[in-house]
This record gives sequence, structure tokens and C-alpha cells, in this order.
Amino acid sequence: MIKSTSSGVNTPKSSCGASNVIILTSGLTGSSVLTGLIARGGHWTGTSTHKKPTYDTFENGGLIELNRKLVSSTGGSENYVMEIAPEMINRIEDLYTKIDLTPYRQFVEDCNLHRPWIWKDPRLWMTIRFWKRLLPVNDCKFIILTRDYLQCWISEILRGQIKSFRYSKAYEQRIAESAVAFCKEAGLPYLHVRYEELIVTPEKTLEGLNRFLGTTLTVDDLRGIYRKGLYKMPRRSALDHVKAICIYAKNYGHRLDIGAEIRP
Repeated sequence: MIKSTSSGVNTPKSSCGASNVIILTSGLTGSSVLTGLIARGGHWTGTSTHKKPTYDTFENGGLIELNRKLVSSTGGSENYVMEIAPEMINRIEDLYTKIDLTPYRQFVEDCNLHRPWIWKDPRLWMTIRFWKRLLPVNDCKFIILTRDYLQCWISEILRGQIKSFRYSKAYEQRIAESAVAFCKEAGLPYLHVRYEELIVTPEKTLEGLNRFLGTTLTVDDLRGIYRKGLYKMPRRSALDHVKAICIYAKNYGHRLDIGAEIRP
């Protein structure tokens, strides 16, 4: 569901002179917390954002739709939660010379009218090489967000994405590696943020985040987004862990990663 929102958060701060922010990550790494936090500093999330039943993802609705078009234009599917294929990333980048760029250029222009803006979408690690050719990349800073592999796996299982822990870990690792490679190849600034560190040691993590982005985010800003307790490891409950193991065992023969590949 995509609903209208102003900035995605209440009473955003002024962010004059701040760079735009692009978060590269998978779908279950706590990215909604990080995006909502940065939006409290004044970064624009879009005229509409994708909302789950219990929370706002702060994902720009227009970005989601255009990323879906990019993936489908290559003949690919929404199987980005399962497979990493370099040829798919290359085909998406090559679309720059093969499709009508008008809606993509217009979207970037619209975002720049509200700068600084923030982008986050679990497809973005695949499509960012295409977007790089349209974006004012020298006015963008990149964040690579990761999370504990076990917590990612539990969340995936509970959402019906049945895959082995080994495969899930390799998938998360390859996304992070792809994001780092993109930033290094393009000579673009990036900051690696670990979700657990943001929650357990917020002052230290926010200090680094503020230094990198030129923002003045505080622990109170984080509390305004993260509804659970800070200073303790953000783990799923023991019951959730047991549920995940039982679900995985029951559906072992129907794992989504049967036949799926993660290629270097």
C-alpha cells in the first residue's frame, strides 16, 4: 500500500546544505528505522511512501514503481529477494540506452525540487547503476546498511520466505559486497551502518552518521522512530526463533532457494 505523506515524519528539522542520501540494503535490515531517523533531520521521503500495516517503510512510492519497471523491462521478475545475478544488474544498467528515460529524468527532477531527499528501496542495490547516470551523484551520500544474519533469516522465515540460513547469509553478504563495489568503482562516499550498533550504541553511531551527512540527529530523534528499547540488542524473541525453526523444518522440501543461485 502506498499512501500520501508529507515528509514521512513529524516536525522535520532544517537541512539546508545537506546532501541527498541513498541507502543500499536488502529488505529486512531495519532500513525503515534508519530512513525514518534521517528524515527527521529534514530529508524528503516523497509525496507518497509505502506503508505496511504496522509501520511506514519511508520508501518513495515513485521510486518503487520505477524500480519495478526497470526490473520487468529486463524480463526479470520480483525474485530479487532470492537471487543475485550480475547479468541482471548489467542488463538493468544497459537500459539507459534502450528505454524512454523521460519518466526517470522527471522523477529525479521532482526529487531535486525537494532536496535534500532520501531514497530507500530493497531493489535499489540492483538498479543504482542505472540511476547513477541520471542522478547528481556528487550531491549524494551513500549508506550501506547491514544487520545480523540470524535476525535477517528469522524475519525472512516468518514472512514466508523459506530459505536456508546459509543461503540467506550468502545473499546478504553479496548485496553488501555489490553495494561497496559500486561506491568504490564510482569513487562515491559511503558509510557502513550496522543496525545493531545504531540501537545498542546510538550516541556513537549517530556521531558518525551526523559527521558523514552533516546532520544533527539525536537519540531523541531515534526514539521518535524506534518504538522499542534502546541500548539492548534488537533480537527477535525466543518464541519467534523457535517458530522460524519449526516453519523451516516443515517447509524444508519447498525452500525458495532450491535451484536459486548467488553468482559472484
